Amino acid sequence: MRTFNFSRTQNGSLVYNVSVKCPDAMAFAFNPCLFVFEDDRLVKASVTILDDEVSPAKAGVPLSGDAYGGKVFIDAREVVQGLFDTSVLTDVDYSQEGRSGLGKKMRFELAMEFADGEMLEVDGTEGGGDVFTFFAVWGALKVGGQEVYNGHRTLTWFRKFPFTFGVYAAGGGSVLLSKDGVANRFVNLAEQGVWNIPLFESDNGDEFYLVHDCTGQFVEVTFDRTFDMTFRYSGGGTRTEKIRVNIDDSEDGIYLRWIDRFGFITYHLFKKGAESRKTTAGELIRNDWDGYDEVFGFQKGNGRRQMYSREDTIPVCAPLVDSDMWDVLFDMVTSPFVDMFAGYDDNNVPRWVSVTAKAATFTKENSVLQDFVANIIMPEVPIQKQ
Repeated sequence: MRTFNFSRTQNGSLVYNVSVKCPDAMAFAFNPCLFVFEDDRLVKASVTILDDEVSPAKAGVPLSGDAYGGKVFIDAREVVQGLFDTSVLTDVDYSQEGRSGLGKKMRFELAMEFADGEMLEVDGTEGGGDVFTFFAVWGALKVGGQEVYNGHRTLTWFRKFPFTFGVYAAGGGSVLLSKDGVANRFVNLAEQGVWNIPLFESDNGDEFYLVHDCTGQFVEVTFDRTFDMTFRYSGGGTRTEKIRVNIDDSEDGIYLRWIDRFGFITYHLFKKGAESRKTTAGELIRNDWDGYDEVFGFQKGNGRRQMYSREDTIPVCAPLVDSDMWDVLFDMVTSPFVDMFAGYDDNNVPRWVSVTAKAATFTKENSVLQDFVANIIMPEVPIQKQ
């Protein structure tokens, strides 16, 4: 966590000397976003989080807290989550690289009230800069898990389907794509952000692609310590391998994409199992009393059922995956954003249908390879209700 200190004296007496711990330069929307104010004279403090990527900046709900023992604790994670536009999180342009809505720059403002009535408001722009900023990612890292964000990954590109890989760029730089280990093309990333980079049919490698950071502008972030949510940063060299993309030409199955815990969109082609359809009976009461005199041969509640619901479930399987890939696929069953590929429209734009991963118990075995099996609930099918 970063620490800022603010103090003021009057006639040789100290009015306040407050220490404020704030989030690091990077934060994750579902991890704590703590602000800790400390001063014996402190009565109350507040934080306002703003979306710094729109003009004028959009502000979230201000959060305030009273001091206890000279400290105020404020966790702003829900405000950070609320400033993301969830309608565009999976809005991907498969024709070119582009910034993802899964990461954005935010700014905060602080206000403090002291026992003598003194007020202090700061927005971090003193001296012409803007130090009260951080980059937020729609994701969550394990607490105390020494988990690495934006580290080396191995992905699979099912070449018959639309695909992107995600990277976090600290700002300015190039991505080198190497086809079967031979340099093929560059992709320039103009600014800080989470980027979606597609692969095309023209990227006709035989076995794999390697993705290199050519400028050291990618930043690895490790969740380092539990008690104060400190992150450890490390940069790459002039040519650091970041991602290996294995190529697969399979084309039969169910192709899914989802937002993983790291704020990247992930894809996989699953084998399809036997579809099951479950119906549930209920009753629907309508205001149609004209037919209640048994003229139609039934009485409501005693004759035919009036309402059914239907749930279609499809089992999906990724056969014989290794431990790392099993963990990648497990993120799918905990993601609130899971889409199924439904072909292309008339303009050759991919179509996606929202589905749900069914909650269940998943057992990770100690074997080198194992099947990953899950169940996908299809969108509700409209049916007759009388």
